Amino acid sequence: MNELHTVGQPRILVVDDSRVIRIAAKKILKDEFAVSEASHGEEAWEQINDDHDICLIVSDLSMPYLDGMGLLARLREAADNRLANMPVIIVTGAEDDEDAKSRAFAAGASDFLTKPFDSVQLLAHIRSHIKLTETENRLAQTETAIATESTKDKLTGLSNQKSFAERGRQELAYAIRHRNELSAIFINIDGFDQVFIRYGKPAGEAILKGVADIVAENVRREDSAGRVGLARFGLILPSANSIGARQLAVRICQQIAGRVFAAAGKRFKITASAGVVSPEIKRDSRFEDILADGQRFLERATQAGGNRVVFDLQPAASQKSAAEPAVQTPPPPPSKPDIAKALALIRSDEAEPIKKYLDELVKDILPLLELWQQEDNAEAASAIAQIKTQLEN
Repeated sequence: MNELHTVGQPRILVVDDSRVIRIAAKKILKDEFAVSEASHGEEAWEQINDDHDICLIVSDLSMPYLDGMGLLARLREAADNRLANMPVIIVTGAEDDEDAKSRAFAAGASDFLTKPFDSVQLLAHIRSHIKLTETENRLAQTETAIATESTKDKLTGLSNQKSFAERGRQELAYAIRHRNELSAIFINIDGFDQVFIRYGKPAGEAILKGVADIVAENVRREDSAGRVGLARFGLILPSANSIGARQLAVRICQQIAGRVFAAAGKRFKITASAGVVSPEIKRDSRFEDILADGQRFLERATQAGGNRVVFDLQPAASQKSAAEPAVQTPPPPPSKPDIAKALALIRSDEAEPIKKYLDELVKDILPLLELWQQEDNAEAASAIAQIKTQLEN
């Protein structure tokens, strides 16, 4: 039986088949604790599972249905840590004091009392265990907070630089082991120093939090995001190819440029640049190389004026091409003319308008040329090989 209790009072469950003992215990405890009652172990077990406010149990040893030892065994074997670690004070008669005490402690009892107990004795034991439990809970919370702070950036809530790098190494190792793709995006706020100087710390923090929110909104569950510099953010994208990573980088930069930031009564906009790294995954690939490529791409974006996405046209490990900047908001590609329209323009001496479509048109024509090649035409085979080589270059 539960009673209303003052908010903040620890709740104690008294389990005894004697109503007189339960009333006596409640009378002793009521000024400091909220008290619930149960007449046997089965009833107590139901209450403990239903009422998460119960933080300590005072249980008789001999009871019908489920005795004190049976209740203690259930608690210590529970998968729920709250139940498995709950303090239990076993109470029994003086006639079997020593033997019962040994069995109770061996089964995991927190403490032991002999009937009849007095108010001073009962209160002292309960206070001691409640204080110990509260101290342990505070320590656990502190440890959790310290562990969280060591991996999180305090301002944005994203992973900090150290945690991001550790996750990057883990994801790269997984990609190497399973021969998966992996991409990384590094985003830098353009001209953040000037914005900070002009608008002050509140504006700077508002920008960083806003950009962090945009980054967090765009990542998949399997991705990782972190703040890896003063105004720099990183994303690790497992199984993502270069095309998907570039599209994501452009989308994030577009959203940053489109957001209006406000601080100290002023409204302003910013832009950001991104470097996309999609390395060729090899056995000796290192995450430090990915970080270095990201830094190199961002430097190129800054030199080009910012507000752009920079990436390698080929895997960084091949070293066949330098990174080339791509404008952050690329215009939509023009629709290409069909082959018939292109031929008509050529016949009318108006070939100039279709020059920018030639690569795509040649790709459309290639299947027809390959059919021609099937007729054992050596000249066609040579022409096709030259066309393919030109397109690849």
